[in-house]
Amino acid sequence: MSIQSIKDNSQGLIAKVIVGLIVVTFALFGVDAIIGYSNNNQAAAEVNGEEISEIDLLRATDFYTRQILNNMGESADPDLIDEQAVRTQALEALINRQLMLQAAAEQGMHVSEQRVNQAILATKEFQVGGVFDRNTYEYRLRNMQMAPRDYKAQLTRDYLIQQPQIGLSLSAFITPIEVAQLTRIDRQLRDFSYLVIEADELANDVVISEADSKLYYEANQSDYMTEEMLNVEYIELKRSDYAADIEVDESEIEQSYQQEVEALAGQEERRAAHILIGMDERSATDAEALIDEIQNKLAAGEVFSDLAKTYSDDIGSAENGGDLGYAEKGAYVAPFEEALFALNKGETSEVVETEFGLHLIQLLDVRTPEAPALKDIRERLIEELRFQKAEEAFVAAAEELQNDSFSAGDLLEPAKNQGLTVKTSEFFTRETGEGVASNLKVRRIAFSDELLTQGNNSDLIELSKDHVVIIRAKEHKPSRAKAYEDVADSIKASLIARTAQQNAQKLGEQVLVELRNGKTLKQASEDYGYALVVKKQARRNESSVDPEINRRVFTMPKPAENGLSVASLIQENGDFVVLSVDAVNEGDTNNISEQEQLMVARFLAEQNGRQDLLEFQQGIRANAEVEKF
Repeated sequence: MSIQSIKDNSQGLIAKVIVGLIVVTFALFGVDAIIGYSNNNQAAAEVNGEEISEIDLLRATDFYTRQILNNMGESADPDLIDEQAVRTQALEALINRQLMLQAAAEQGMHVSEQRVNQAILATKEFQVGGVFDRNTYEYRLRNMQMAPRDYKAQLTRDYLIQQPQIGLSLSAFITPIEVAQLTRIDRQLRDFSYLVIEADELANDVVISEADSKLYYEANQSDYMTEEMLNVEYIELKRSDYAADIEVDESEIEQSYQQEVEALAGQEERRAAHILIGMDERSATDAEALIDEIQNKLAAGEVFSDLAKTYSDDIGSAENGGDLGYAEKGAYVAPFEEALFALNKGETSEVVETEFGLHLIQLLDVRTPEAPALKDIRERLIEELRFQKAEEAFVAAAEELQNDSFSAGDLLEPAKNQGLTVKTSEFFTRETGEGVASNLKVRRIAFSDELLTQGNNSDLIELSKDHVVIIRAKEHKPSRAKAYEDVADSIKASLIARTAQQNAQKLGEQVLVELRNGKTLKQASEDYGYALVVKKQARRNESSVDPEINRRVFTMPKPAENGLSVASLIQENGDFVVLSVDAVNEGDTNNISEQEQLMVARFLAEQNGRQDLLEFQQGIRANAEVEKF
């Protein structure tokens, strides 16, 4: 490990750890607010007397499952997922999260509403042109079926968990002595030599008899089997096949246009401004007194927007005079929305109470989207109608094909009923295939007992949302032993290589014995005729040496008093390497820059911090009362 590698690996590491904690925690456990919380569900576990609900576990399990399917790509198959294993993983994560929440509470940790609000304002996904936009904020939350209060509550819990996590990670420290020690080790220089006994050279002297080759074949016949193969007949449906023949008449276009006009007419948007008096950090009496004061000033002629800037606790809108922008019905909580949609333009509501506090609402404007002319959207409507009709025809055909093939003894009759052609795939294995067999689901179903043994047609297999197939096994080629004549050459080559590698190892071990008995590596090189490679003042990341050899050299001990430090290494190709460390020079710490010292200290402190966090989590888990149901 070099100073540069530490720099590369640790640069911004603390920031990455913090961001990672936030992202992972919220990504996994934000799902408990997406669907909504309910106390009326069975407990999946109990952590120090606090329940983890079954519904929370189901949501976390679903999140993990979707992650796995996304990683699978186009060949994603839920049947390949071990549901119990995913459930177990999700439950463990929920338990650990609950323990961290409890630990934060026990330590008196708190997250202020201001910090949560600042985090929301700083979230790029809620900004337009680099500035927080409430419409965007509420739109994104609506897409996740999450109320603002649920989002803020979840964010608060996430910050609570992160406090002990980040605190432990950042509180670790390292001493100057440890920094110097690591630097000396990192900058250490080594003199070493080595020779390589190449297995390929010894292979020239190895002779494998026919009898030995056949004997090996008989004893290891399972290693010389053909792959099991199969091809299938199949019929396929694609939605695109239906779109080309679909006609759309004028009456359908006109009807679709009228539906769009009516839909737009119902999309009234109201532009509201409000003044929010929060009740989290003030009493109900104080909040009511403050709202009365604001109403009196409004009655005296003061401007609503000016009062919003002065009094409103909604930091997202206060600086804009309380302006919340345009929104349709469904954007706000019920009491707020009812009051807003009861106002006429320019009117201000009476006091409205919601879970966020007390509001005064002013209706700034009302607008209804203007319907475009038919000629401007005619082509889009035609394409949408064609798509809809193609979809309906495709779904109906797929359902009919499924029913026809269920009881059929082959694919000919179902194909005939749909005007389709029965196709035949190339041969494929359980692991790989081309064409229709490139799909993992197709291969798995093709090799199932239902098709392979019972000879049935498959159910409808969805390759994509607009492409389905039904398959039937046609010709099966079971795995069988290859003829000796077909594999004799590869067997002999394998035996020669293995014997040569064994001989290289025997010779190398003999050299090691001689070295320990007093012979030098240079003498061994001369005696056996192998080239001696000598390296002086080599670094840990020495580019002129095979990385595997260099790593091995820097794990060897310093030479003993007799000057001996020898070891061996068997490389992947079977070559046997004999190594000798001749001298070790400790790294010079005098000329290390202050920046490099800081980099090393930060790297080591972060390593210690991660270990501290792990031990803390293991400690609270060991002392916790956890019951799984």
